Amino acid sequence: MTPVAVDAGIYEKSGGKILLGLTAILLAWRFWVVPHMGVTLYVDEAQYWTWAQHLDWGYFSKPPGVAALIAVSTVLFGDGLLGVKALAMLCYPLAAAACWAIARRLYDARIAFWSALAVLTLPIFAWLGLFVSTDALLTLFWALALWAYLRALASDAWGDWLLLGAICGLGLLSKYTMAAWLGAAFLHLLAFHRSRLASPKPWLAAGLALLILGPNLWWNVVHDFPTLKHTADITVNRKAGGGLPALGEFWAAQWGAFGPVLGSVFFILLFQARQSWRDERTRLLLWFALPLWAVVSAQAFKSTANANWAAPAFAPAAIAVVAWMLQRGRQKLLIAGIALNIALIGIAYHWQNVLVAVDAEKRAKMNFYARAQGWDELGRQLKPLLQAHPDAVLVADNRTLLAHMLYELRDLKPAAASWNPTGVASDHYKLTTDLRPWIGRDAILISETPIGDNLTRHFAGSELLARLNAPVDAKTVRQIDVYLLHDFKGY
Repeated sequence: MTPVAVDAGIYEKSGGKILLGLTAILLAWRFWVVPHMGVTLYVDEAQYWTWAQHLDWGYFSKPPGVAALIAVSTVLFGDGLLGVKALAMLCYPLAAAACWAIARRLYDARIAFWSALAVLTLPIFAWLGLFVSTDALLTLFWALALWAYLRALASDAWGDWLLLGAICGLGLLSKYTMAAWLGAAFLHLLAFHRSRLASPKPWLAAGLALLILGPNLWWNVVHDFPTLKHTADITVNRKAGGGLPALGEFWAAQWGAFGPVLGSVFFILLFQARQSWRDERTRLLLWFALPLWAVVSAQAFKSTANANWAAPAFAPAAIAVVAWMLQRGRQKLLIAGIALNIALIGIAYHWQNVLVAVDAEKRAKMNFYARAQGWDELGRQLKPLLQAHPDAVLVADNRTLLAHMLYELRDLKPAAASWNPTGVASDHYKLTTDLRPWIGRDAILISETPIGDNLTRHFAGSELLARLNAPVDAKTVRQIDVYLLHDFKGY
């Protein structure tokens, strides 16, 4: 028996168990790190939590997938920090498992093992795995859809095509970006499996996906398309920034999100495009990655793009990178790349401990977690003020304050509304809350800036109850003013 055959046998027999053990270790590390980071929820996470308290088929900026995920997660694990994040944190290991299944079908057990391990330890997924975002479900469904697509191509069975449609529908309910996967699949069928388009099966799969998305589309119709308008605003209509610097910054972030070794090999794959394209398996994997990167790159060039906007593309691309390295006998380099990624993850996860070595001024400048710090302390200070005025409605003049305080004061379940004299639904709370039914009642207003006559004239009287402060670091102090406003007169 050849060494390669022996090697393959080890992966066949023990690869799954080893991966399961490594996944358990990674998750245990992640679950231990989160409550020791000195952070609470980020504003988007806090907002998603408030969505989960009122499940609906749509929300101002996103479809309902993330809210449903948090609702289930908190039912199972509670409303604490880990309870909110738990199921989202599990999505990335599940996506790695889907990548194992994809690589196993395309290649062999050895490449499947290392592909799953690479996806588990990619810096972008390790970082996103600390938080709740729409990328969690989207990445999972993106990988699952590719696995189901390969099954459907191989079997042409109704069940596999309908499974693909269901997965794509759930992906669309997670984030509209899933439409890029559907577009790539259509073009792939058109280019390489045109005869399949003569069958009703792929069309009914697409129809099932749209049927699953249907309630969200109807919700948008009823509410004057807020999600679609918001998506257009942050992609098509945004004009700031852009150009080659923004594009270069985006691709530098993508290289870092892969990790130095795997990112460099990925760029080699791109530079050897003709050779890569001749390999049917590499071509298929890149087919479901590069279009999304092209769309987000265009967005970066036009205005700006966040590094995570192309997150799902990393899953199939990582398989292609691992296969390229192993087929060329570069297993040691692959192991070094994964080890380096784990080291980078460790630095990111324990960044607060790393900062202890620098002075307070530098520590403040390098505090990447500052946006998620201090809100819990403000909530503790605000709580007795609300308890002293139980009949008052909590009002905030911005989304950030309302989202954070609704989460931090969740045991009180305060009535709340966004200050919105114009009536323009520019965020979730302006869309879903209304202060007008509170005419004649008192309000507790929280604001990060002093209020003026343009606000107080809508009330019979006002008084400053407190100025709350929560130090974050040497340069940052969270501060909110708390006002008791008497007898709301209406806008």
